Amino acid sequence: MSILIRRTTGLPVNLAYLDAGQGSPVIFVHEFAGDMMSWLPQVNALSRRFRCIAYSARGYTPSDIPTDPKAYGWEFSVVDLIALMDFLKIPKAHIVGLSMGGYAVVSAGYLHPDRILSITPCSAGSGSVSKGRKEMIASSRALADRIEREGTRSAVAEYAKAASRLPFLEKDPVGFDTFFEQFSSHDALGSALTLRGFQAARPSLLDKGQELSTIKAPVMMMLGDRDSGCVEPTLFMWQTIPGATLAVLPNSGHCINLEEPEVFNRLLLDFIDRVEGVGAEST
Repeated sequence: MSILIRRTTGLPVNLAYLDAGQGSPVIFVHEFAGDMMSWLPQVNALSRRFRCIAYSARGYTPSDIPTDPKAYGWEFSVVDLIALMDFLKIPKAHIVGLSMGGYAVVSAGYLHPDRILSITPCSAGSGSVSKGRKEMIASSRALADRIEREGTRSAVAEYAKAASRLPFLEKDPVGFDTFFEQFSSHDALGSALTLRGFQAARPSLLDKGQELSTIKAPVMMMLGDRDSGCVEPTLFMWQTIPGATLAVLPNSGHCINLEEPEVFNRLLLDFIDRVEGVGAEST
């Protein structure tokens, strides 16, 4: 089996994606510091039984990089996810998102409930906190300015070693180096515009209680216990989304899919199996 790297055609913003395996579709949506290659441990494991698709968001090569700042925002992350599903003729999918991608898949859950088989938001909710939100917004904008001045590699070196990412470096220095090399190669313009248009401008999940309470799809959240910035919003979603479940990974930070791939994959497979089993019994 080989992983196919392709690009959409004919969409307002064309996306590069990996496509491997057969069966029920599972679509992976990456974090700000990641791209479609961040999901290789999951694509490699789950594509034995499912059709796995991971794509690079707008602003991340080899996907398109719009130059208009107005072309970036959390709404576009949902638009692109659904557009990719339409392009691939996928009526419904299991959707998995990390951090920024977690925000996208949760949003898709209440905006497009008819397209979702299940939702797995992981390390989701950075910036959605009751205290320190203004400082986080200012930090995102400052990082965007620095990326434009210095280039991505220099500007993100400190960001990549934030406290929530240190568990990854401690456990797997080689894996962390691979992560950083991918992160530091991101397009400077796309990264800066993503920080301003998505990261700094998205509403807090704490203000989305009414929308989250309407989600009908099965939801399992994953969180590292050392990812302090995501604890409050994750617990809020767990308490607000009907029937949601929560898996907490011990001694783990923000990059849990790379940091603990075997645990992450087992949890995700078990969750999707439960969802698929319920679906089979109800038909």
